[in-house]
Formats: sequence, C-alpha cells, structure tokens
Amino acid sequence: MMKWAILAAALLAPALAFGQTVNTGQGRLDLSGQAPSGCLISTPTAAAGANSTFQPSGAQSGQVTITQMVDPNTAVPVASTINLALPVICNAAHNVTVSTTNGGLARVGAAAGAPPIGGFRQFLPYQVTASWAGQTANATSQAGPTLTINSSDGAAGQISLTIAVPGGGDPMVAGAYNDQVVIQLQVAS
Repeated sequence: MMKWAILAAALLAPALAFGQTVNTGQGRLDLSGQAPSGCLISTPTAAAGANSTFQPSGAQSGQVTITQMVDPNTAVPVASTINLALPVICNAAHNVTVSTTNGGLARVGAAAGAPPIGGFRQFLPYQVTASWAGQTANATSQAGPTLTINSSDGAAGQISLTIAVPGGGDPMVAGAYNDQVVIQLQVAS
C-alpha cells in the first residue's frame, strides 16, 4: 500500500506543478544623464607660412613672428602669411569670433591706428581669413570683433586661420610692432 501511495504521489506531482502559478517580481530602473554643451580649442599648429614662424606657447596659445617685417633698404613692409590649424570640438550650435586688440600691427608706444609721422606709418592692418564647419569668412583687421562664423550644429575638426600682412605701401617707423588675435568659441544661446 505504501508503494501505491508513493507511486500515486510521484505521478500527481508534475500535474500539481503545472497547476501552480509562479509569482515573479518585476522592477524598473530608469537611466538618465545630461551632456552639457561646450566648446574646446586645443594647441594650434602652423599649417603653412611665408616670411613668418609660429611657436606654441601653451595649450591654447602661441606666438607668430614675422621674420622680416620691412625691407632693410626702404623700410617698406614685406608681405608675410601664416596659416594656423586649431583643433576644435563643439557639441552644440556655436559661434566662432576672431578679434584683435589693436586692429592691426601697431608700433609699441604708439596708439592703435596712429597717423603717419613724416610719411612713415606706425600702423599696418592685415587680412584675417577663418574657415570652419564648411564656412569661410574674410576681413581686414580692426579693433574688437573682426569676423564671426555662426554654426547651427555641433562640429569637430580644425579651424583654419590665415593672417596675411600685405607688402608695399609707405615705409614704416622703426620699432617693435604687435597685435593680439583672439579666437573665441561660444555656445549659441
């Protein structure tokens, strides 16, 4: 009899298992994050140049030196160009603005745009060209914002910045000349 009871229990056990409802737990995990908008310029490099050199002086800066600013016999400006490549990444719509401090090469100690002295210039404007995200802008240097490129999307690559100092014209007053070019990337609002 015991055998029959064990045999009956063994035969009924699978049938009972199919009739049971298994309770399962369920949970949910939501993931979220925020990628802030931003732009970054890395160390620039010289892509090409004529009568000029470039030396990086930091992670986001450098010094352009004109090898021979004027003809030694006439003091007339000698043409020079430099083409810089600036690695950039912007993950949102943004603006690239190129500004200059003096608006051109100004003689140290003279006011920017100072008038000539006895037929000798103290100020030498130059051409600025920037190419970025499929757009190119060109302008003559001027104090403050010189040119702007607006990009409606994010972009990554290299800004090509060319500075071309013209040759010829009236001679220059002897002395050191300088200007500061600032490239600013700003997320569009």
